[in-house]
Amino acid sequence: MIRPSKVLRIYYLTTFLIGLGLTVPVAHAVRTDDVGARGAALLILSWNVLFVMVLPHILDWAERRYFKARFLALEEVAKDNPELAEMLKKQCDKLALPGLKLAVIDNSDDELFSYGLWRNNPRLFVSNDILSKNPLQREIAPSIEAELTRFASQDHTLIFLMFAGFQLMAQNLLLFAYNTYHIGF
Repeated sequence: MIRPSKVLRIYYLTTFLIGLGLTVPVAHAVRTDDVGARGAALLILSWNVLFVMVLPHILDWAERRYFKARFLALEEVAKDNPELAEMLKKQCDKLALPGLKLAVIDNSDDELFSYGLWRNNPRLFVSNDILSKNPLQREIAPSIEAELTRFASQDHTLIFLMFAGFQLMAQNLLLFAYNTYHIGF
């Protein structure tokens, strides 16, 4: 079974490979003096920023499509499980996370996964069992708190900046190969 964390890794790999593919025409444009070195770096940085900004939408889509997730705001959770909603609200207030939504799936998977963009619009991926009123909820509360804390401290932007750095290196290697070995592209 595919998990949300695997979807994120697939997204990272796909965007990195797309970025490498886009580096080839940019290197060609630099070689033919259609674009300068700064312009090429800005292009590479721009598509990586775009990949960061699209990330939450892709994960939302994947959760709806593959996991059949339904998204619930804390107010909707409070109707059926006020204790869980209160615990989530306190943790979000403590971490300054506005607008938490739960992506709820109908299985018994115990994986907790969170994502969002720059601490805004956080999503917490949970199974339907966690929402139900049961004694297991007290046991899972520390895990939920730890996952929200991890989300508050994580920033996908750094990963995409590293991708941009590797893509710039690839561009420079292509230019070096052309200038040294006269490899055409």
